[in-house]
Amino acid sequence: MITSSRHSIEASSLTPLSGLQTIEETAPTVSPAANREEMSVLLIDDPRLLEDHIEAWDGLAISALEPNVFYESWMLLPALRKFGSDKIRIALIYAKDKARPNGPPVLCGLFPIEFQSRYKGLPLKVLQLWQYVYCSLCTPLVRADCASEVLSTFFNWLERERSEPSLIEFQSVSADGPFHHALIDALNQRAALNFVSDMHTRALLRPRADADSYLRRAMSREHRKDLRRKERALLEFGQIEYSVFDSGEDLRAWIEEFLELESKGWKGRNQSAMACDEANREYFIAVMTEAFQRNKLMMMALRLDHQAIAMKCNFISGAGSFAFKIAFDEDHARSSPGLLLEVENVRRLHRQPSIQWMDSCARSNHPMVNRLWLDRRAIQSILISSGRRAGDLAVSLMPLMRWLRRKMRNDDRMNHKTEVNHEFRADD
Repeated sequence: MITSSRHSIEASSLTPLSGLQTIEETAPTVSPAANREEMSVLLIDDPRLLEDHIEAWDGLAISALEPNVFYESWMLLPALRKFGSDKIRIALIYAKDKARPNGPPVLCGLFPIEFQSRYKGLPLKVLQLWQYVYCSLCTPLVRADCASEVLSTFFNWLERERSEPSLIEFQSVSADGPFHHALIDALNQRAALNFVSDMHTRALLRPRADADSYLRRAMSREHRKDLRRKERALLEFGQIEYSVFDSGEDLRAWIEEFLELESKGWKGRNQSAMACDEANREYFIAVMTEAFQRNKLMMMALRLDHQAIAMKCNFISGAGSFAFKIAFDEDHARSSPGLLLEVENVRRLHRQPSIQWMDSCARSNHPMVNRLWLDRRAIQSILISSGRRAGDLAVSLMPLMRWLRRKMRNDDRMNHKTEVNHEFRADD
């Protein structure tokens, strides 16, 4: 879909799917944007220079229009150190506060960006929001009280850049909350051509009145009965216990236990477990430690005779939370320890009223989470023309290119089916 002028994103394509709840009601209370003076952009290419902005950064995360734990300082800085490149920049948008004219400027926006010389094989410069390996959401951090001004400043800044890209890609951003609304307004005001290259939903856990009623709605009676049977089957091997990490315990021991458990499974066999790569291992240790120090860590385990057979890590951000990692012991796969722990996670979340929702951060077709978690959130990727002719042309041609790709795939499937039928008849 391509749109422009006052219809730059059609409501039919970006509004939440029918019956889905959004998370926009969790946005912080805003104060008048009139308190913000003219904004300026500071572009940083060295992660070490970001250390001077951490206090302002953390304040921005608290006041953000929508929370995004993956772009908070304690997750993004270690990612820049471990996975960054010379193509990555952090655009910080500052503004003077009229209420405190002698005070420091206020950080109003943070955009981790990456410049690429080509876009999907096309010789067009593109600026993308940076999505590192453990980043499940790229919604930039923008202050709730001046979101529209921040987005306008960001796009205006790009227009003035000498190395202005032809294309801008906001990939894996929220599609059903206040940031989505602010982005629609910003693109409408600029009459910017744009194309929604991907849209999908993923599981969202929003507590109901109590955990039992939630689980009765999520699972059939037979399914709940089967889970109780699997729990009893585990009892034949020893004592089982659901435990939650407590501040008085040894965090490093929990971290090492998780890394070992993940390495024992299929991720270890195909070398994708975090412990198989030193950078991934160090990143995990760093963010888990920072999350604990900031009181943002939710870590739980299902133990059999004090040995973990399933473990789960979640992070808190504002009134919400984000699922990060889960691992289970495949030796007990028949008893579904991962699913049992997910059910316990539902129960625990219902006992924490300060947390209003949890983003699964799972793929859209995840069978287990989709069955257990009742709600959904929408995620989209938007390709935007910067206003240059090459960008306008590329975005305008995207629907045609999508149609051609689909037609080629359908033709290939039909040709393959015809060949199989001919071979079958020849065998006869």
